[in-house]
Amino acid sequence: MKNLFYIIAFVFSMVFWACTDGQERMHQSPQEILQENKLLDSFSEKVIRFIPETYAEKTTDTIFDNGYIVKVKMYTDMDNHITVKLDDETVNYRDYNLDIEVIKDDESILYLTINKSHQIHEQLRAGVDLDEYYLRDFWIAKDNKYHKNIPGIYFEYYSPTSKDSIIQEILPYQEYDVKYMTSVITN
Repeated sequence: MKNLFYIIAFVFSMVFWACTDGQERMHQSPQEILQENKLLDSFSEKVIRFIPETYAEKTTDTIFDNGYIVKVKMYTDMDNHITVKLDDETVNYRDYNLDIEVIKDDESILYLTINKSHQIHEQLRAGVDLDEYYLRDFWIAKDNKYHKNIPGIYFEYYSPTSKDSIIQEILPYQEYDVKYMTSVITN
């Protein structure tokens, strides 16, 4: 009988402890409970942000008075991007590609696609990691002081992390077997 009393007392004490467990959490939201246990970040939905969010394209056709026609198309590379982490926020900047065609006297003298894997980037100084840069803009001008009558295609790579820009120039150059000349304007 004495053992039965201990068994009943043990069962009642277990029921009592089971009923009081979690009473303090009853008035907390699930977010507060996860935050208390430092688990909120692992259960939170993180928004992955891309710039631009969708496909973007910029096309320019420029006709010069000396017979050159320059066509440039800059478009989003939906497969490649750089990831930048600033102030607890992660932003993915999509890369761009450039399709360049230069026509002189109704003949196509240059056609190429510029992206990060193109050999033109071999001119960049050592230590420049293009994985931190994305193609931000391009423009066409006829202001090269050494080749005054040849239009230049300029394009800018930008690093959101270091706030640094690299500008490269392409000149369609028809001499010997050379199709174009390149130079780095700023680095």
